[in-house]
Amino acid sequence: MLRPTIALALLAGIAASPSWSQPYPNRPIRMMIPQPPGGTMDTMARALAEPLVRELGQNIVIDNRSGANGIIAGEMLARAAPDGYTLLYTSASLANNQLVMKKPPFDVLKDFAPVTLANTLPGYLIIVNAQSPARSVKDLVELSKTTRVHYGSSGAGNSQHLLGELINARTGARMVHVPYKGFALIVNAVLGNEIQVVFGSPTTVVAHIKAGRLRAVAYTGAQRLSGMQDVPTVSESGIPGMVYEASWHGIFAPAATPRPVILQFQADAAKALQTPRLSQYITESGHAPGGGTPDEFRKFLVRYLEDTAEQLRIAGVKPE
Repeated sequence: MLRPTIALALLAGIAASPSWSQPYPNRPIRMMIPQPPGGTMDTMARALAEPLVRELGQNIVIDNRSGANGIIAGEMLARAAPDGYTLLYTSASLANNQLVMKKPPFDVLKDFAPVTLANTLPGYLIIVNAQSPARSVKDLVELSKTTRVHYGSSGAGNSQHLLGELINARTGARMVHVPYKGFALIVNAVLGNEIQVVFGSPTTVVAHIKAGRLRAVAYTGAQRLSGMQDVPTVSESGIPGMVYEASWHGIFAPAATPRPVILQFQADAAKALQTPRLSQYITESGHAPGGGTPDEFRKFLVRYLEDTAEQLRIAGVKPE
């Protein structure tokens, strides 16, 4: 028979072991978003959070940490405890940082654990103030050669920044880049004619278009946008053959997060993304739902970094 003191010690050891801990998740999860409230990432993340809470059985606390093209939020994630209770919902900009910075603060494939690709955006709407004389990409290019035309993005290396420089490189346009801390600020800037051009997902600008405050001159996807068939593609509107798949949203965890925890969150996220209401919302906003495995997301990231590095070379964007 075991002595009482030895038995108690063994029980204490079992209770302290990870295998004896409660199933994940057993408390609220903090999801950081590197953008102020109101932008595309913010609205998409909040839309995902609603059905995801039901799948997880725990609350999700949205934490907006904007600035520096996602670097602030990325550094916070890298320092967070790798336990699955601090995650980052972000866009392609997070990966772009290591391509446009000479000394990036992190490596997206080494310092983070990819969890799932939440959605992809097949194209951007190219938007101008309704008072602008430009009614096509060709008009916009010519206008930039005779007057100062500014376009906004959420920071150097952002997918919007890259698109602007690709248009400049392909057409000889002279549009000037202006960085902001979030998409909501960019929209306000173009509404106030502080800048003249914005590249946005349909869901973030459609209300302003319908109200007559903004005008869509083209769409960068391979085909015209469903629901906005009157807006031509960029290829139809002045840059033959050009297609620009705008961006993607993904969820990341700290690098050392246990794989079972990552797989559990990914499985619940995939179920949430398949719910009819969220799937319809994502599709109507111009995006395509994701939800794939961590390994699939990692492979996607490798290809994305290779392709984007080539686009940066063509656009003449060098690390700074």
